[in-house]
Amino acid sequence: MKPIIVIVVGLALTIGSAADAKVKKPIQQERDVESAASQEAVPFNPEDAARQIRARMGIVRACYERASRIDPGLRGKLQLGFDIADSGQVAATQVEVNGLRVDADLTVPAALTSCIRTQAASWRLSPEGPTGGAHVSYVFVFEAAH
Repeated sequence: MKPIIVIVVGLALTIGSAADAKVKKPIQQERDVESAASQEAVPFNPEDAARQIRARMGIVRACYERASRIDPGLRGKLQLGFDIADSGQVAATQVEVNGLRVDADLTVPAALTSCIRTQAASWRLSPEGPTGGAHVSYVFVFEAAH
């Protein structure tokens, strides 16, 4: 099992929401001497990942606005985990905490979550290079704009 480094980065959404990111990066795996000498490791930068997520808040906002048209009472927190491949691309997403609430339509939180996860599948959160992979947990907080 790889040791994990946890770094917490505070962020804010401009859509009446707040967000926090927790970044867990495995410590570099031992590589054979020849491989390590021939390839310089590019360290994972959690600020880059957080910046890339923030750059996509328009997409998240569109998912939220679409879902809140069905149930305007949509609110709460959604913590998504992003597994980042060595290429920097999002390899997988997981719902880690679903604290979304609605007033009427119970299908709306699943629609919002699905929309964000589908969009995130095409995101690159880290530059290409031998990062060793990483896991980013990001908390989206949704509130109706008043």
